[in-house]
Amino acid sequence: MKKSIFKIFALPLIIITAFYCESCTMVYRSVVHGQADVTDNEWQPSVAVEKGAQEFMFAAKTDTELASFLDETLEGSNTNAFMVIKNDTIIYEKYFNDYDENSLLTSFSVAKSFVSALVGIAQEEGLLHENEPITTYIPELLKQDKDFEKITVRHLLDMQSGIKFDEYPRLNPFTGMARLYYGTNIRTKITHGMTIEEAPGRFNYRSIDTQVLGVILERVTQMPLEEYLSEKLWKPLEMKSDATWTVDSKRNKMVKAFCCLNATAEDFAKLGRLYLNGGKYKGKQIVPAAWVAKTDSGKKIYANQQYKNKWWTNTHYDIFETEAEGKAYAEANNKNLVLTKQLKSGKYVAYFQGDDYNALGILGQYVYVNPNENIIVVRLGDSWRNKRFYLSELIYTYVGNGRYKKMLPKKEKANTTKKLIVKK
Repeated sequence: MKKSIFKIFALPLIIITAFYCESCTMVYRSVVHGQADVTDNEWQPSVAVEKGAQEFMFAAKTDTELASFLDETLEGSNTNAFMVIKNDTIIYEKYFNDYDENSLLTSFSVAKSFVSALVGIAQEEGLLHENEPITTYIPELLKQDKDFEKITVRHLLDMQSGIKFDEYPRLNPFTGMARLYYGTNIRTKITHGMTIEEAPGRFNYRSIDTQVLGVILERVTQMPLEEYLSEKLWKPLEMKSDATWTVDSKRNKMVKAFCCLNATAEDFAKLGRLYLNGGKYKGKQIVPAAWVAKTDSGKKIYANQQYKNKWWTNTHYDIFETEAEGKAYAEANNKNLVLTKQLKSGKYVAYFQGDDYNALGILGQYVYVNPNENIIVVRLGDSWRNKRFYLSELIYTYVGNGRYKKMLPKKEKANTTKKLIVKK
């Protein structure tokens, strides 16, 4: 009888203790480490994303003019790696702060774009469908709120789920983001700890949407997410190095699908290359062409509140003598003219939406893709510091669309004046 009574009271006590221990670990991590930092991958537990036996290598030929501009611009900017690739050739590559070409650098939310590609692959394999309710794959959510069945995979892809989640401020150890980033049992958070804030359909950036996708992918593929990434992308793309993916804890090993894939700059660039080539690699379709086509142009993404399938877009600008010149430039280059402003100088600055787009992570992690110029830009590092340019401005306007050429020192004209020779 005493043993039975002990079991009755001991089990709830163990559960409550486990819950508070998990919470204590989360609070401890939040207090000690505070805001997310680019060195978090050095102390957080992680799992390996294995590469294959083959390695694809970009050609390399430095563009000296671009290098002259970027060397000066990037100095003291908190950048750890910056790479520019054009026509499959690395035309600029530089590392700072003791990092090098072999360093595994964190990407934060750039990982979301990799997850999107995996969702597209899983759909092609018949394992899930973007228009299906998420309760098809996580049915236990119905026990918490039947309205979860109104949320589809598509809503998760476009950050329109309506799930209650406070992305900011990250300093508060009790916010949704702190629990997701520093928590030790993410699966339970997803399956038994979510509530609905509003009806799905309105864009609101929530990292939890991507984590739900991570749980769905685990279930439909019956594989840990890092293994699915390795099999479907890392090995087929002939990545340079094994990557790591941060997990919640050594015990639960749930990858943080919403962030924290750690790889070399060159391997991140290969995702951009894959999308530049319509999802193909060496003639083989890796990501379905129809899936890539949803986000293969910044114009398509811009029309969807500048965010679609875990990809972003932004505008770029140029300066013209007249407003008409800006309009003519847009028409001649197949760009959408978004806005024109007259400057104090009397000239006009025109903002354009082109076909370029990017994966994006906090603190300025970028994988930028420009289909028209066949350019990929990767920037990894800490919070951007530069008094002259915003980071998006540098990547979209000056590097991606070539405005840096107008910033170069003017070359001195050769003195071709012939000396007058006086015959005596």
